[in-house]
Amino acid sequence: MHGVLFVDPSTALGGAEHSLLLLLEHLDRDRFRPHLATQPGELAREARAHDVAVHEVPLPQLRGQPSAPGRLFRGGAALSRIVRDQGISLLHANTLRAGAYAGVAAQLARRPLLWHVRDIEIPRLHARLLVALSDAVVTVSAAVAEALPCRASVIPNGVCADDFAGDHCKDARRLRLRWGVPEGAPLVGQVARLAPWKGQRHVLAAAERVHRELPDAWFALAGGDVFGDAAAYARELRQCVAESSAAAHVVLPGHQQDVAAALASLDLLVHASRAEPFGRILIEAAAAGVPVVAFASGGVPEIVVHEETGLLVPDGDEAALAAGILRLLREPALARRLGERARLRARERFGIGLLTRRLEALMEELIARG
Repeated sequence: MHGVLFVDPSTALGGAEHSLLLLLEHLDRDRFRPHLATQPGELAREARAHDVAVHEVPLPQLRGQPSAPGRLFRGGAALSRIVRDQGISLLHANTLRAGAYAGVAAQLARRPLLWHVRDIEIPRLHARLLVALSDAVVTVSAAVAEALPCRASVIPNGVCADDFAGDHCKDARRLRLRWGVPEGAPLVGQVARLAPWKGQRHVLAAAERVHRELPDAWFALAGGDVFGDAAAYARELRQCVAESSAAAHVVLPGHQQDVAAALASLDLLVHASRAEPFGRILIEAAAAGVPVVAFASGGVPEIVVHEETGLLVPDGDEAALAAGILRLLREPALARRLGERARLRARERFGIGLLTRRLEALMEELIARG
C-alpha cells in the first residue's frame, strides 16, 4: 500500500477543497493510504470525517510576504519530516501555495511530486518554478493545461451523481420560502463564492434585462465570503442590488451548505465567471438535471455543450446572458431536455469513480518511477 501526502493549506472549503475531499472519499484504500497536510480549520475537520490521517502544519501565505523564503523552508521541512515519518511514497499538491511547500518537501525527502493545477491565471515565473519542482502535472481542464509552460495530463473534477439525484424537493421548498420567493415563480440562481471574477455583477445586470421582459422572474445570488477576503466586495454587491431596478426580485441568501438543495430550488443556473478554470457547480448542476446558461469562458465549454446540455454565450456579454435566460424560461421543454442530457453527461464524463481511477493510475506510475 502506498502512502500519499495530499497538501492543501486552506482552512476553508472552496471548489478545490470540495474536489479534494471527494477524491479522498473515493480513493482505493486497498492501494493508497491517504494523509493530508493542512492548517487547522474546516478542511482538516472534514478530512478526518473521511477517515484521512490529518497533519496540521503551519503553511502560511507566501505571496507579498517579506518572510516568504523562511516560511517556505520551514513549511517544506515540516512536510518532509511527515514524509519520512509516515513512509510517504508520493506528494500531491492541491493548490498553487501547496505546490510551493510540497515542492520544497519533495526535494528534501526525495519523493515524487504531483502538482494538481486548479487555477488558470498563474504568474509565469511561479508556474515555471512549480513545473520544475514537479514530476508530473495534472490539470482540471484543457484550458488550464494550455496556460501552462509544460505538458500536462487533463483529468476533470468529478461528481458523485447520486448525491444530486435524490428527492430534494422538501428542502428546496424550504429554501424558496426562506428566500421569500413566491410559490410558482421562476427562480434563476447563481451559486458561487463572493469574488469579482465569479461575475455576480454580470448576473445582476442580466437580471435587470430579464425583469423588464418577465417581471415575475426571481434571482438568487447565492454565495458567501468563504475565504474571509471578500467583505468589501460583499458590501458593494449589496449596494448594487439595492440600487438595481430588479431589487425587489433579487435575493442574496449567502453561502449554501446544502448545494443539492440549492440547485433543486432553481429553474435554471446561471454561470458568469470570467477566466474560469473549471466550474465545479456546473457538473453538480448537470448531475441534478438543472439547465445552465453560462459564459463560454476558460474550461466551461469542456463541461457545457451548447444547445445540447446547456446554453453558452460570449464571455462577458450580459445581453446574451439575459437572452439565454429568457429563452429557457420561455421554453420549459427545451430547459428540461437540456437538463436531462446534462444529467447523462455528468454520469458518463464526470463520474468521480472513473476520474479517481485515472488519477490513481498516474500516481502509481509516478511511484513506480520513484
